Amino acid sequence: MSIRLKTALHDGRTVAKTPRSVPWARVALAASFLLISGCGGTTESHLEDYLEELEFDKPLEEVQKVSLGSYRIFVADRSQEASRSSLPATWFKIKFNLLVYVSPENEKSVQDTLQRHRGMLDDIVLTTCRGISLDDLNDSRLATLKFRLTDAVQPLLGESKVRRVLINDFMLELI
Repeated sequence: MSIRLKTALHDGRTVAKTPRSVPWARVALAASFLLISGCGGTTESHLEDYLEELEFDKPLEEVQKVSLGSYRIFVADRSQEASRSSLPATWFKIKFNLLVYVSPENEKSVQDTLQRHRGMLDDIVLTTCRGISLDDLNDSRLATLKFRLTDAVQPLLGESKVRRVLINDFMLELI
């Protein structure tokens, strides 16, 4: 079986050529050189370069916790399975402490805003928690609840001031 390659010339003509045999020793040597040079200890330098490129605003050691309060909320299950069922809604109680991480220079501002808008904050937390389903609370990290509370609380306290929402002492009881 012969292989024919088409080669375009500068004047636009195409010529068919049969490739010459390539010395396999040279190909093997070139491939091994590429493999060896790519498999060295350079992964550490790539990781170090990547970590140096990341910009950290402030490490978590330089943040302050501000308590937003303790909550005890009664919630009806809003999952799709529960809404399709002819059985009455499943009620449960959630209890938790809500905190936010802020930078030290924003702590006073967040506390002042918290005092001025305490009622609005409580309404936001209550509404957000009542919109959550029992399935969302089965996550051990409470990712959905934290995400929704972060989205709800940040506009009130300041988008750039709140770095993270923290939920402590979480307890779920079926009623």
